[in-house]
Amino acid sequence: INKKVSVTNFINNLPSFIGFSNSIEDISDGTQTAISVSTAVTLLQTAGSNATTLANGTVQGQIKIIVNDQDGGTSELTPQSRLGYANIDFVDDGDAVICMWTGTAWAVLASNKVATDMGIVDVS
Repeated sequence: INKKVSVTNFINNLPSFIGFSNSIEDISDGTQTAISVSTAVTLLQTAGSNATTLANGTVQGQIKIIVNDQDGGTSELTPQSRLGYANIDFVDDGDAVICMWTGTAWAVLASNKVATDMGIVDVS
């Protein structure tokens, strides 16, 4: 049987969003200090003061989304290789960052800081 799929048919059947349901890491403050590079999304729960790390990416163009989804303290993320910044601070629930692995460093594509008094990305 010869079945053809047109580009129009393919595009019209794509979902309206990209879901990461099989690639979510949910970590609590103090239980895990290394944020995984093998998941697309990390939900970070702060419950004190915590320092976290992010290893180098595995493939150029890799996207990593980190969301502070439960506030109870602070977390400072220091990726192993950074592009133009020192670290990323998560203080309030809703603080979030989207990073991309360039092949040599994590670049910040977007960030959201709930509090208006300072930015989420500290410049080195």
